[in-house]
Amino acid sequence: QGARQVRESMPEALFVFLAPPDWDELTRRLIGRGTETETERERRLRTARVELAAADEFDVCVVNDDVERAARELVSLMGSPVPEN
Repeated sequence: QGARQVRESMPEALFVFLAPPDWDELTRRLIGRGTETETERERRLRTARVELAAADEFDVCVVNDDVERAARELVSLMGSPVPEN
C-alpha cells in the first residue's frame, strides 16, 4: 500500500521490492528472530503473502539471499537512472 501511495505522488521513482529467497527461508528467519509471539508471526506471514503477490508492481526485485550482494545491488540501483513510465 505504501509503495502504491508513493507511486501516485512520485511516478518517476524507482520502486525496488526486497524479496526473501523463498517462503521457507522467510519463515525460518522470522521464527529465528524470536521477537514475535506465534500470533504475531502468523499475522506477519499473512501480510508477507499479500506483499509477495504484489512484487510485480515494482520496477526491480532484489532477492535477499546474500546480504552483501543484495546491499551492493541496492546501492548500484540508487545510482541508476530512473526508468521511463
